[in-house]
Amino acid sequence: MINEGLLQFIPGCENGDTPYSQELIGGGKVNRSFLVRTRRGRFVVRLNESSALDPGLDRERELLVQGAAANAGIAPQIVHASPDRSCLITEYLEGRLWTPHYFTRMRDLRSLGARLKMLHSVTPPPIARFDPLASARRYADAIIRNDPADAARIGNLLERAEEALLRSGSRERAARIVHSDLHHGNVLTADRIYLIDWEFAHLGDPLWDLACILAYYPRAAAHGGLLLEASGLAEQAVTELELSELTRVFSLLTYLWYRTRRTVRAVPAADLQLEAAALRGLFALAPDAQPRHTSAALLTGTVKGNGDVAGD
Repeated sequence: MINEGLLQFIPGCENGDTPYSQELIGGGKVNRSFLVRTRRGRFVVRLNESSALDPGLDRERELLVQGAAANAGIAPQIVHASPDRSCLITEYLEGRLWTPHYFTRMRDLRSLGARLKMLHSVTPPPIARFDPLASARRYADAIIRNDPADAARIGNLLERAEEALLRSGSRERAARIVHSDLHHGNVLTADRIYLIDWEFAHLGDPLWDLACILAYYPRAAAHGGLLLEASGLAEQAVTELELSELTRVFSLLTYLWYRTRRTVRAVPAADLQLEAAALRGLFALAPDAQPRHTSAALLTGTVKGNGDVAGD
């Protein structure tokens, strides 16, 4: 349960009053969340793991970005953030969380795309633009330090991702607020669509959010044109091919993220499966967009428990 030192920051518990209830409502990859009921309402208390364990996390950036999105009615309002950023308290939003099936339905994708258009129009806070390749290289360095024998393969992956990033035209688009983790558990329908869990949000290419959707839910790729239209990116002449290329970059970053976590902790089998799926997504290349030095082992590989790549 939540310790008393944190409870005092929850509305309704300021004077030492006991909350009506505390309920564990989920544990993500990098946090645990509780629903707390008090006389003043319901609130979510998220306990964070140390961001030092993940170079992709930036709690200060998260607060700035979520604050801007919350003011636009797209994210929960922040109630309190502890000085050491180990705890974040937000309002609780009553609604229905999405399931993977939502990402196969045109009407839901159209609604999400329109919501992303609104997010990408929010005036961004004054923070540096996210560089996916710089982030990938930081993950790669951590992996290679732990497994020097894998340096050549990781370098090959980075080269392929750099080529895909160039083909995507990502660096030429203006930076906007990007959620970057559109897992179905982070999309909630209430009086409107809200996005929750902003830990990996940043300032970057708005196409990154669409790439996230296709990387997490490959069946949504059949509606790439719809997403581009609904999000307003089609108006900027962004193509489905560019979306496809950026999806591969997102898949690389996802793969490296999972792989990096295995260097510092034991992970469940489900994480290994997600890691393998991300690796396969990176190499699901169109016939006219094959990178140089294509390796059959890499293109058909799956990740085994020890992290090696083996042919199917």
